[in-house]
Amino acid sequence: TYTVKPDMSKTGELTKTPKWYIKYKREDKSWMYETASSVSPDLELAVKKSTLLAKAKLADRINGKMDAMIKTFVMRLGTDDDINATTLTEFEKSMKNVVASVDVAGYRPDKVEVHASGVQYTAYVLLRYSDVEAQKIIINRIKKDQMVYSKLKSKKAWIELENEVNKKLDQEEAQSLSNIENGINDIIIKKQVDNNS
Repeated sequence: TYTVKPDMSKTGELTKTPKWYIKYKREDKSWMYETASSVSPDLELAVKKSTLLAKAKLADRINGKMDAMIKTFVMRLGTDDDINATTLTEFEKSMKNVVASVDVAGYRPDKVEVHASGVQYTAYVLLRYSDVEAQKIIINRIKKDQMVYSKLKSKKAWIELENEVNKKLDQEEAQSLSNIENGINDIIIKKQVDNNS
């Protein structure tokens, strides 16, 4: 739970961002920490957005991959002796940050503070994340997945067995029909022979 603080002082000035939001330890022996903030006219949405942003920042720190490309172009117009020569510089930087499928299960909200300003809420969130806790959760997920896989495998085995049984029954039925047909044919042939004799 959290309380909503007014974002303006009695004189109408905006209050300061929480100190813990600006200056916090990024990690210690057991935990990684990350902050985020978000503004929304809906209180709960502001908190959820901040939490998602902090989770994304944690995921990026855990397994983010970054590509960067920098292009620089420098051109000098005029001669080296010309005092009025100008240098034209063009600088372009492109970056891409990819964070794909990082499990941040086990994160915990460490601090949440909400400020109201008019009809807007600003939510400040500090999350903490432990690899040890996450590993426990992931191991439990794997165990659960193995149980589901085992059930599916068992079901598949039963279906295969049922298919084999049905195939065998179909073969036996076909053989029985063939035997009956052959028996009837033998009787017909025998009657024809008897009738001809």
